[in-house]
Amino acid sequence: METIIGPIETVSNFIWGGSWNGTQLLPMGPLAILLLGTGLFMMYRVGGRPLRRFVPALVEVWQGRKAQGEDGAITPWQALSTALSGQVGTGNLAGVATAITLGGPGAIFWMWVTALFGMALAFSESSLAVKYRETDEYGRINGGPMYYIKNGLGKKWAWLAVIFCLGTLFSAMVTGSMIQANSITEAAVETGSAVFGLVIPNWLVGVILCGLVFAVIIGGIKSIGSVAGKVVPLMAAAYVIVALIVLIVNAPKVPAAFGEIIGSAFGLREAVGGATGYAVLAAIRAGIARGLFSNEAGQGSAPIAHAAARTKNPVQQGEIAMIGVFIDTIIICTMTALVILTVTGDFKKSGALLAANQCIESGYDLPAGSDLETLFPSAYAEGREQTIADNGAAAAAWLQECQASGVEIDESAIAGASDPTVLMDVDHAWETDANSSAITTRAYGAAFAGGEFIVPIALFFFAFTTIIGWSYYGEQAVTYLVGEWATHPFRYVWVLVVFAGTVLPAGGLWLLGDIANAAMAFPNLIAIIALSGVVVAMHKLNDDPARGHPVVDKTEDPSAD
Repeated sequence: METIIGPIETVSNFIWGGSWNGTQLLPMGPLAILLLGTGLFMMYRVGGRPLRRFVPALVEVWQGRKAQGEDGAITPWQALSTALSGQVGTGNLAGVATAITLGGPGAIFWMWVTALFGMALAFSESSLAVKYRETDEYGRINGGPMYYIKNGLGKKWAWLAVIFCLGTLFSAMVTGSMIQANSITEAAVETGSAVFGLVIPNWLVGVILCGLVFAVIIGGIKSIGSVAGKVVPLMAAAYVIVALIVLIVNAPKVPAAFGEIIGSAFGLREAVGGATGYAVLAAIRAGIARGLFSNEAGQGSAPIAHAAARTKNPVQQGEIAMIGVFIDTIIICTMTALVILTVTGDFKKSGALLAANQCIESGYDLPAGSDLETLFPSAYAEGREQTIADNGAAAAAWLQECQASGVEIDESAIAGASDPTVLMDVDHAWETDANSSAITTRAYGAAFAGGEFIVPIALFFFAFTTIIGWSYYGEQAVTYLVGEWATHPFRYVWVLVVFAGTVLPAGGLWLLGDIANAAMAFPNLIAIIALSGVVVAMHKLNDDPARGHPVVDKTEDPSAD
């Protein structure tokens, strides 16, 4: 497994962090620079529109419950809900926990920054998607970055549209399907075991999930939009209400949580230890990567949904799209982060695992033929006692050898390698060695009786709606690449991919997801920059009182071929 995950991690670290095999080649990853740079550029070019037009955009969202034009397949509200179904997923639960684990609390600040500039990106890409969408011979609306690349930049850029579509398929399979299905399965299996004492097989979760997914996606975008329009607003509101209850109970700790987020974002807490630069870069990398994974702004996925809206005004739909980013990251992700950072409890961490990672980072290799999970199970690993009984002596001996080589290791960590009762006490769930959604689950579980059910339930609805939303994105990419005939076969393939995500090990899926997102974002961000003049022209034309809210026709496009 290490031979597979290693190269994936190397590529992911370069794209997002600028390092290659542990060597820092760039201060930040190339995609992080391009993403933030393009967001800042578009925020400037549209005159801070996401901030100026925030309240009017909320009104447009409400008005969007009814069609605003004849062209399109679903209402603007359903388009936003479909986009949110893809945005609000495991990134809002597992992704937030992963960001804090990898980059510290400061990663949340950089998720906010990504979202702020992401609102400008969402406005730009969704406006372009509506402007350049097409109606095929079957009367079906097709749109998204591939179409504004083709129709806005011309045939000479067709290769970029193809790269985007290939990236979309890659990202759809990994982030939109397998990661979501894997997270649902992990939550279902863990809840069944911990709460009910049941051993739920992964394949059973897969069969049930696939049946539900197929029932929705077989009807295409109208079915997806209808389900998303009803489920997404309810699930988002319910989750926020539960999180608010937890935060009200822990209200005295909330100001300190915000202080920790800000302090960690700029390395203020690490300054004393001299690790400021590393800590800030880790926070930036984790925050931007998980922020993009969550809200997808600039990635090019959401505009595919917004292109299907029944609207005559591209700018209005762009403003509705930017509200989706705000809801996803500024509201839902922040709620999750504050719960994780404020709730305290009787949490544990394996000191032996911590020491083992310290040895590996110092260049001391594990014994040949062994792996980290087998020798040093986490504090919450299933079958931990038996694993330590089988391998504890070898693990303790290896830590002693590492200690003798000069690495500073606490004696309690060595004792914990062979004794499952020796664990470290920590205050917060994110400080444990649990993984992704398990961190959020334990935080809610410590918050109130029955809280451990919140994350599995929320995760199911969040991830399920993401799966159905991303099925449409993948379908549109296939339609562009090979034609309309592939639409129905793709839906059956999609169900098989979902099943694969429930039974295959997680491994490097999150890292692979970062690469998949980048495969979409690079060509889309290039297209946004190239068409920024068109976005500005629509933005100014829409604000002209003499013109009202016109349909921006391609003949008015100064860059049209």
